[in-house]
Amino acid sequence: MMDIARSSRAFLRRSTTGVRARLTILATLLSAVALACAGGLMLLVLHQSLLNSADAATSTRAGELAATLRTESIAGLDASSLTTSKDIDAIQIIEAGGRVVAATPGDRTTPITRPLRAGSRATLDGATIGDDPTEYRATAVGVATSRGTVTVAVAAAEGPITEVVLTVAILFASVFPLVLVLLAAATWFFVGRTLRPVERIRSEVAVITSSDLSKRVSEPHTGDEVDRLAGTMNAMLQRLQTANEAQLRFVGDASHELRSPLVTLVGLLDLARTRGESINYATIDSILHPEAIRLQMMVDDLLILARADERGIPLRRSVVDVDDIVADEAARLRRLGTVSVVVHIDAVQVSGDRDKLVRAVRNVADNALRHAHSAIEIGLRSDAGSRSCTITIDDDGDGIPHDDRQRVLDRFVRLDPDRRRSSGGTGLGLAIVDEIVRAHGGAVTIGVARIGGASVTMSIPAECDDVDEASVDRD
Repeated sequence: MMDIARSSRAFLRRSTTGVRARLTILATLLSAVALACAGGLMLLVLHQSLLNSADAATSTRAGELAATLRTESIAGLDASSLTTSKDIDAIQIIEAGGRVVAATPGDRTTPITRPLRAGSRATLDGATIGDDPTEYRATAVGVATSRGTVTVAVAAAEGPITEVVLTVAILFASVFPLVLVLLAAATWFFVGRTLRPVERIRSEVAVITSSDLSKRVSEPHTGDEVDRLAGTMNAMLQRLQTANEAQLRFVGDASHELRSPLVTLVGLLDLARTRGESINYATIDSILHPEAIRLQMMVDDLLILARADERGIPLRRSVVDVDDIVADEAARLRRLGTVSVVVHIDAVQVSGDRDKLVRAVRNVADNALRHAHSAIEIGLRSDAGSRSCTITIDDDGDGIPHDDRQRVLDRFVRLDPDRRRSSGGTGLGLAIVDEIVRAHGGAVTIGVARIGGASVTMSIPAECDDVDEASVDRD
């Protein structure tokens, strides 16, 4: 029994907490309130209309009697003028002393109202005659006659009026619940039909798992909110699938990149442990230390990208002399002595993170150095009109094919997979550059260099001012 009671309560809770049930209950309650207000207003209007009709009938008869009394006095009244009709139930002619001198049969004993002054008029509601409990709606008029002032009172019984109003009220009370039941059933049916696509979307989403995000929900193509919900859901699933694939690819690429230096380090250490020999300095200097540095740099790069994915690259902004950064990087490339370096620099200051900008310029410069045959050109230009500056690094290498120019900004992308990893080239350098530049509100574009190779341009739309309009060429 307790299980049945719990099941019943659970069923009722589910039945009354759904959107369909809540909308049905709300629509029914609002309709009930509207019908009650409309019914009450109609009853008031009906009651007042019937009272006005009764007042019109009694006022007309009272006016006719008053006109007769003014000209002919009470003696001029005939029996027909004191007869009742469907709208008139009682007539009294009352003297100034309060005595009823003429009336419809049965209404001669007690006056329905007190005598009125000549020319005055009154409307009586709920008036009674003697001990008779019948209530009347009456019109009383004071009339001056040749025998003195009399009061003409013409009354209509309120009972029939009340009966009509009660009959209509009972009719409303009988019909309105039926209307509410029909309305609730219609609301339940149509809301259910409206929400059916939503339930279908819910059931389809419920079977989609993180291991398979390729499924999509069906779109009703009705152009309404449900159709837009399905479209939004499919767009979200597409983004989740793309992000999941990128994450899996990122993890796989990172594992592959980290395995190479770790295999080298572990292999040499294991060899030294099994042979019981120490590792000589030449091995440390030529293999272990470069691989450890490479591993450290790769972990740092992965950490930067992970933070960028989580909440963007944090920037410690200050006024940065970009020309100093570019000049220092050009000097470093010259000291390496492997290629010639030509620099064209405008004196520029921006609001940015100096360390991040240094890293971005160095990554692009290292990438140019790996691919250049004999020359690199570095340019820094300020555009006062667009409040931006551009850093361009060109090389005379083989360049980047047009279809791959955007792809090289992705992570772990190498156009030359056979080149030695010991020289760098994890496929993270340009991805980090793109993250840093976008964090500053800029963009990275790749094109064809004037000297034949690839041209990487970093646009920084931060506050950028010309400090010295004269360009400085350092050859």
